[in-house]
Amino acid sequence: MSSSITGQAVKGTVWSAIDRFGTMGLQFVVNLVLARLLTPANFGAIGMLMIFITVSQVFADGGFGSALIQKKNPTQTDYSTIFFWNTGIGCVLYLILFLCAPAISAFYHMPVLESVLRVIGLTIITSCISSIQTNRLQKALQFKAIAITDTGAFVIGGVVGISMAFAGYGVWSLAAMMLVQGVAKILILHAVSRWVPALTFSVSSFRQLFTFGGYLFLSNLLESICRNLQGIVIGRKFSAAQMGYYSQASKLDNITSYSIPQVIAAVMYPIFSMVQDDRERLRNIVEMDIRIISLTIYPLLSLLIIVSEPLIELLYGAQWIPSAPYFSILCFGGFFMCLNNIPYYAVAACGRSRELLFASLYKWGMLAILMLIGMNFGMNGIMWSISVSFANVFMTNVFLARRYASISFRGIVRSLAPTIGMVLASAIVVGLISYFIHVNWLLKSVLFISVYIACTMIIRPRAYADSKAMLQRLFRKNDD
Repeated sequence: MSSSITGQAVKGTVWSAIDRFGTMGLQFVVNLVLARLLTPANFGAIGMLMIFITVSQVFADGGFGSALIQKKNPTQTDYSTIFFWNTGIGCVLYLILFLCAPAISAFYHMPVLESVLRVIGLTIITSCISSIQTNRLQKALQFKAIAITDTGAFVIGGVVGISMAFAGYGVWSLAAMMLVQGVAKILILHAVSRWVPALTFSVSSFRQLFTFGGYLFLSNLLESICRNLQGIVIGRKFSAAQMGYYSQASKLDNITSYSIPQVIAAVMYPIFSMVQDDRERLRNIVEMDIRIISLTIYPLLSLLIIVSEPLIELLYGAQWIPSAPYFSILCFGGFFMCLNNIPYYAVAACGRSRELLFASLYKWGMLAILMLIGMNFGMNGIMWSISVSFANVFMTNVFLARRYASISFRGIVRSLAPTIGMVLASAIVVGLISYFIHVNWLLKSVLFISVYIACTMIIRPRAYADSKAMLQRLFRKNDD
């Protein structure tokens, strides 16, 4: 990367990390408190409804957010046109959910879901209002403003949710937290960016952006439906409590498998777009990202698998222990999930949205098939179907990146091999010691981390040099 792009990437990564880790830390703390105040069924009730909220938000976005970021020089007319379109569609979708709420609650045999859905459905509208402003800031790599907005909104929402949980409002605590967070985000965004849409709507701008964004919309819609399909399957076939156990396991897994890697991925999409015509540079950036993410995330996922049950009991209490096996299985899928967005964004930055759509038909169709098979083997079967799907999604994205963005499969394997070797060596050492000597989970954690760090310092893989160089740029940037 050139020095200017490197500087932008480092600065963006810093503020994206502050945003992601700040919000993630707050979510973690709030979730710890709420998990001890509410029941698994309370969390499960919200989890059953999230497919309707998530799919509606994707439908309202229509892929235009990604299209605005991919476009080299979007105008005020572009942003304003999509703002009004998304907001209008969001209002229509909320009305549909409002009318369908009785049928949805009857499907799950839970009458309370009717009122809850009508309340949390309002977050569709708040998301539409704030999304274009967020895309605009992301396009300009203004991740500081995004960090301030996200952190501030979650603090306000978290305070409301915890207060209502203490007061005994149950599932309504979670619903109110979501709605207040969405409203607060709108207000903070306006205070930070001062952006307001122009009173204009350009049909030509809409058509131009839809040419690219339309394919991504269908791709994201399929992904959203299939990734939330488990909410319908678990809620209908099992129980709200089982859904709650899954929801808690998924939240904890997402911290390592998705949220942390997304710090880099969120910054890299606009960076990929900048270098989309230089395939060699794009390939080097992709391989560097994979090396850095795997060096950090792979040992963390391995450690979480080893200590899953005592960790969940310590964090959430004994009532949540049944979620530990689900968490361990999802962590296996996390080895693939944490890398998914890097090759995907590389292909999107090259303008291959149509190909991403066609691939999604296969990827998420396979998830649906795996879910239908897995549900016959209980909750663990569903968890394994999700993890296997993550592997399939990653391999499909790698294939697309190889074909359309000149990303070498051999290069990706070469980037991952040293980290995989060090993780396996660390796990084997811990396993052998635990076989002969009783070691509690805390000592296992310390031992695993120590062996992994020792391997890293001895072998000094290229990922170590990449991470060190990025940190050096970061500190130099801070000194400047």
